Amino acid sequence: MDDKYITSVSNSIIKNIKELQTKKQTRQKEELFVVEGTRAVNDIKNIADILYFVATENIPKENFTKQIQWITVSENVFSYISETKTPQGIMAIVKQKCKSLSELTVKKGGTYLVLENITDPGNLGTIIRTAYGLFVDAIFLTKGCAELYSPKVVRSTMSSILKIDIIKNYDISDYITFFKKNNIKIYATDLQQSTNLYNTNFDSSVALIIGNEANGVSEYTRENSDEFIKIPIQNGLESLNAAIATSIILYEISKQK
Repeated sequence: MDDKYITSVSNSIIKNIKELQTKKQTRQKEELFVVEGTRAVNDIKNIADILYFVATENIPKENFTKQIQWITVSENVFSYISETKTPQGIMAIVKQKCKSLSELTVKKGGTYLVLENITDPGNLGTIIRTAYGLFVDAIFLTKGCAELYSPKVVRSTMSSILKIDIIKNYDISDYITFFKKNNIKIYATDLQQSTNLYNTNFDSSVALIIGNEANGVSEYTRENSDEFIKIPIQNGLESLNAAIATSIILYEISKQK
C-alpha cells in the first residue's frame, strides 16, 4: 500500500489505531496489537508480521523499513493515539502471534512456564520478558490471565512477546493433561508442604506453574502437580511478588540445566 500523511484524529485509520490501543475486543477481533517506542519497534521490525508503521515527521522511514507501508502523522495525532506519557513518535501495527497446544513441539529437557490467573498486566509482561531471558521454551496462559496484547503487557515484555512461543486461552486442566501426556514433570509454587527451591532437582523436562497473585495455584493444580516448591524467605514475610518469585525459580532451573 502507498504511504500516507494524516493530520486529523477523525481519520478512519487513526480511529482504528485508537481502538486497538484502548479496546480489548478490537484487538481480539482484528488479531492485531500496537508496539510503541523507538527501541521496541527496532527490536521487532525484522521478526514481526507488521501491517504498517505510524510515525511523526522527524522519524526517518529508512531506519525502520523500505517495503512496509509508512504512515506519517502530525504531532497532535500521534499524541492522541499514543498510550505513553512521553511519546517517541514511532509505533507499529502488528499481527498477533500465538500457537495452539496441538502446534507446539515438545523439546527434550525443555522448560515450560504456566501462568495460572496472573491478572496484573505489569506482572505478566515482566514474567514473559524474564522467561525469554532465562531460556524458557514456551509460556502457557490460562483463560483467567491478563490480556496478552494490552498496551501495558506489550510494553513490559520489551519485545519478548514475539520471541517466545505463547499458548493462551486454555484451562489449567488442558495444560496439565498436555504435560502428563508428554511426560513432563509438573512443579507448582505453594507455601504449604513444599520442598525448598534449592533442594529441588530440575534435570528433566520441567513445567513450572505460577499461581494467582492473591490466591496462588488452584486446587486442581495442587491435586495434579508432581512436586511443590517454595522460595526460602525471611520469617514474617508472607510471600514475594509473582514476577520476582518467577524470576528466582527460573534462574535456579536454568542454572541446573
